[in-house]
Amino acid sequence: MPYVPTRDIITYYEEAGSGEPLVLIRGLGSDLQAWAPQLPLLAKHFRVIVYDNRGAGRTGAPDKPYSIAGMADDLATLLDELKVEKAHVLGYSMGGMIAQEFALRHPGRLEKLILLATTAKPDGYVRAVLQSFITIRRTNISREGFVRALAPFLYTAGLFDDEDRYERAILASVQNPYAQQDHAFIRQAQAILAHDASGRVGGIKAATLVVTNPGDILIPPRHGEALAKAIPGAQLKSLDGGHAGVTEYPVEHCQAFLEFLGAAVTA
Repeated sequence: MPYVPTRDIITYYEEAGSGEPLVLIRGLGSDLQAWAPQLPLLAKHFRVIVYDNRGAGRTGAPDKPYSIAGMADDLATLLDELKVEKAHVLGYSMGGMIAQEFALRHPGRLEKLILLATTAKPDGYVRAVLQSFITIRRTNISREGFVRALAPFLYTAGLFDDEDRYERAILASVQNPYAQQDHAFIRQAQAILAHDASGRVGGIKAATLVVTNPGDILIPPRHGEALAKAIPGAQLKSLDGGHAGVTEYPVEHCQAFLEFLGAAVTA
């Protein structure tokens, strides 16, 4: 079974493809199933490792404080268990924060780094949005109600105008058999609120690609732009979409990832 002990929890992971290891890290509230649109494209070129973060999916969800640094150490331990010495790492949203800490705490384990729709430090706006999510999650709102409340922060207007596609996106989350527990969402959100690598990301040595999305109103592009300026030699790329642009436009995003990672891209 694809479960391994990682520090004080048991972590669930899956693999696809072969070649150089590429780890994909999800964001707040989501699990590895959300990588489904990207996995077949990336697995043609890499040994892709996806896993559920602490508090998500089929991984342990202790009701005690989480930290971004601790989740980076979770990843290092997972790689130890999988006998992976070094890997490319792609982190999305909260996953991008984990990837930053992984790059700083475990630099010898990292090949290339991709930071997608993320920030080195939540500013006042992002903090206010996250606090509102926490407040909603502490109510007795239904799973579907919560998913619909978050959707405007994730998707573009075009998706909402396509009613069938929008409803499919909602149902994919609502029908997840491994839906996140309330306490785990709040613990993850609190870890994000405490994250601050803004004074340290200049120490990242790995080749880095920072990807922003012009329609991202959860973590606006200015955060990625600041990251790219702070990390020596980092590339900055803007791709279509909102915060979940990688979900709405998987092919375009994967093409950019593969190009940066040096894999052949089929037109």
